Amino acid sequence: MKYDVTYFDDDDGQLIEFDYGFFNLNLVKFKYYKNEKISPDRLATAFDLFKYDVSRYVNGSRGYGMHDFDDGRIAFDVFTVLPFLYLTAEKGEPFQYPIVESPYQEKCLSSNDYGLKHTPMLSGNARSLILGRYFPEQTIDIVSSDISEGIGGEGDIEEFLDNLFANSYWNGKDISDYKIIVNLCSVGENKFFDGLDEFYDDYTYRMLYTLKTVELVDHEYMEDYKHYRPERFIEKTSRLCNWKILRNIIDGSTLETNEDYWELLDNMVTGYKKHFESVYTWKI
Repeated sequence: MKYDVTYFDDDDGQLIEFDYGFFNLNLVKFKYYKNEKISPDRLATAFDLFKYDVSRYVNGSRGYGMHDFDDGRIAFDVFTVLPFLYLTAEKGEPFQYPIVESPYQEKCLSSNDYGLKHTPMLSGNARSLILGRYFPEQTIDIVSSDISEGIGGEGDIEEFLDNLFANSYWNGKDISDYKIIVNLCSVGENKFFDGLDEFYDDYTYRMLYTLKTVELVDHEYMEDYKHYRPERFIEKTSRLCNWKILRNIIDGSTLETNEDYWELLDNMVTGYKKHFESVYTWKI
């Protein structure tokens, strides 16, 4: 493959090293859609999941305290990304990476109290929320994984990266100084799908993955990242000073109707805009 890619398991943050011929990359194939607007259904699902995330914090779920930050496993990153994504879109800048969706997350996500109106997003919920709510005419690439497309491998990652580096943000940029990080999700045992055995042989380790995220990071970051898996944007935005601001906004909000939640989102992305502008100095 023409790209040097480092893979991580999204669930535990462990490095995945494929030994081709024994431990192959078996990847759910996908379709790559360029320059898509956020549909009303996608925005509705993003909003449902935003309410779900808020309710988890309000109801005292884990992942919101100092010890969680120190352990590198946090839940408040779903909030701290929002003001920075808003600032990016407000400037008219295209987002760097595509939304990635997979129907195989529907079972675990559909247990929330709000229901789901669209194929769940493995990554891109916050970007869908920001674009759909505030900048509906702006576009973003979307990757949709689907077993009906078959099982692929490294060649599909190469094709994905070809599309990525031709998008509105990366096209023409020099990426030679950055490492390409791809996070993969395991989509379960073979029995999760009917008829998967035909895709394997006796010498293949039978683990199936779906694409979740891609990110370009500098080499210095890889030597000292704090998050349990390398995600530079998450780590840069999830500073405690940012979370304290947004936590205070949530704590001071009345949350009874959908309009209350939309007002909460408005306050989170615009209420302390000068602060977030002052610390947004690290975008590639």
